[in-house]
Amino acid sequence: MNKTKVARRPRRFQIRRKGELSFENHRFICLIHDISEKGIFIICNYYLEMGWELAVRFELEPGLPFEAKIKVKHFSDGCCGAQILEVDPRSDSNWKQFLKNNYAHQSRLPERRVRL
Repeated sequence: MNKTKVARRPRRFQIRRKGELSFENHRFICLIHDISEKGIFIICNYYLEMGWELAVRFELEPGLPFEAKIKVKHFSDGCCGAQILEVDPRSDSNWKQFLKNNYAHQSRLPERRVRL
């Protein structure tokens, strides 16, 4: 009998924005591919180690900057999945405004991923 597991995760929002990562004294450019309340998917030309904690900065849309502390959960071929650890109050407010402006009534819909 074939059972299918359904994993629920926070809804992801595709945004594709240029961003900047900071680690220790290093800064490098990245592309933010999507974001959820708990994580960010990033494309980066620099090697990132699992477990590294970095700062990320980008604009959700013009005039709505977003800054957070993130932790690399996986990295492969320039693609990084990161957990959001900490968001400053201004960025949190900007996140809520971004959702209201672009995804009113959709932000709380669950995203489902089927694993076989």
